[in-house]
Amino acid sequence: MSDQVILGISNTHHYRFTIVNLTETAKEPMFLHSLNKEMSVFLSKTMMGALFLAEMTKNQQKVSIQWKDESNKQALAYSDRYGKMKSVAYSAGHEDGDIRNEFILGQGIMKVIRWDYESDTYQSYTNLIEDTFEANFIKYLTESEQIKAIVGMDVIPFDFPGNDFSAKGIFFEALPDATEESFVFLRSKINSLITKESFWSLNIDEILLALEKEIGSSLEVLSKESPEFLCDCSRHKVADIIASLGEQEANSIIDEMGKIEITCEFCRTAYQFDSFDVEKFFKQ
Repeated sequence: MSDQVILGISNTHHYRFTIVNLTETAKEPMFLHSLNKEMSVFLSKTMMGALFLAEMTKNQQKVSIQWKDESNKQALAYSDRYGKMKSVAYSAGHEDGDIRNEFILGQGIMKVIRWDYESDTYQSYTNLIEDTFEANFIKYLTESEQIKAIVGMDVIPFDFPGNDFSAKGIFFEALPDATEESFVFLRSKINSLITKESFWSLNIDEILLALEKEIGSSLEVLSKESPEFLCDCSRHKVADIIASLGEQEANSIIDEMGKIEITCEFCRTAYQFDSFDVEKFFKQ
């Protein structure tokens, strides 16, 4: 079954919401980069966070979330509002005697970048705290975006033979007319749902119905999208990287290695260039 994103609005409470099943999309970078259980969870949640932020932007904007903690765990995920995504993560082991839960981030930095084709990029940061990704994501929204939000994420990693991987999430964002009373009400109702294992076993349409039942009002669906892992690398873009090295440096690599090979960080596609390719770059 393909992944899906539902975008909608609660007219009763003046909240915008996103519900996502990112299971198949999150599997691709997990297998591409041979991630362990811990980083599979962290990267899946980072991808959901990027998608949630992208849903808040204009159509042509893209969003990236990048973080790195004190143990050198790090993740990077890009998304547009249609769920076209790419991502990568790097694992790091805890030091001997470190008793923190393996799904807790250490101290560090989370950086968010937004950009489109017609405006400058916008960057914002928050300091990581020793807590879950969700807690740090809400911290970012509160400090950098000054919005009230409710976030729920559930990732079931491959833990033992026969265990099915799953990555699902919900995001409620307050609109300008939302009241403090609505925030307190929705947070109480939604938090009671997201702590139940049975809630996350539902499919995406059933999650929508369960939310409506819990909050006692309808949720209007505005659009549905199908997210996917889609790297935008190309031979042409990689050629630009080589050109940026300068002709002397590029020829030096050719002389030493016989070729220049650059592997995409996200999709692991390897691009190779020989002396004839390099000569053509610089003639152009």
